Amino acid sequence: MKKIAFFNVKGGVGKTTSAVNIAWLAAQGGMPTLLWDLDPQSCASWYLGIDDDAVDKKSINIFKGKTPVGRLRLHTAHSRLSVIPADLSLRKLELLLAQEAKSDQLLARLTDHLSERQQLIVYDCAPAYSQLSESLFASCDLLAVPLLPSPLSVRSYQQLTAFLQKKKRWKKLQTLPFFTMVDRRRKIHNDVIEHAKSIIGDDDPVIIPYASEYEKMGIHRAPIHAFAPSSKSAKAYEALWQRLQHQLVKTTVRS
Repeated sequence: MKKIAFFNVKGGVGKTTSAVNIAWLAAQGGMPTLLWDLDPQSCASWYLGIDDDAVDKKSINIFKGKTPVGRLRLHTAHSRLSVIPADLSLRKLELLLAQEAKSDQLLARLTDHLSERQQLIVYDCAPAYSQLSESLFASCDLLAVPLLPSPLSVRSYQQLTAFLQKKKRWKKLQTLPFFTMVDRRRKIHNDVIEHAKSIIGDDDPVIIPYASEYEKMGIHRAPIHAFAPSSKSAKAYEALWQRLQHQLVKTTVRS
């Protein structure tokens, strides 16, 4: 079982949108996939058709050991794709993890038995450095990092890579930065991407164009491929999924 976390300390960069679309592509490609929504705003869950009152158990109870992971795992309308929804109870998660002796190992322990049913877990993370993010750094195979085509966004990626060097067990974590909400008509977007290539170590980064399909996900409450499979946005996410698969294969070889 492989694990991908979509992470950025900046909000509004297309993290949730990307997590939902990649989880859908993986599932429709034949991989039983679980999207675990770890953001209290629960947007990923909502995009996949899960209403706020879909479960009567608070998601923080998983971390308290009161509710097995499988009890909150819900099937979606999309084949092979399930979700563990988020809710506002997760706003108290950091306080709980502060009292956990080995909080960096918690996600690994909670997901250990899921390999019997899932081939892939996709995490949608809240935008912050936290004890939860450190648990993700310790347990994931790959960190997918959406970046806006702006100097501050590129700077945040440099800070992330420096942060990951602080602990030995994080240094092996693969990162895959990619650009979102890109308007190729804007010179500043093109200039930033060109300058960033040497910084992110990728001469041909995946670029997700800005398009109305992102907003339409909220209308359809579905991934882009479910209502606009031939759009440029859909094709861009297919390219991102191909790149992610390639990176996952590399993690398998190294392990």
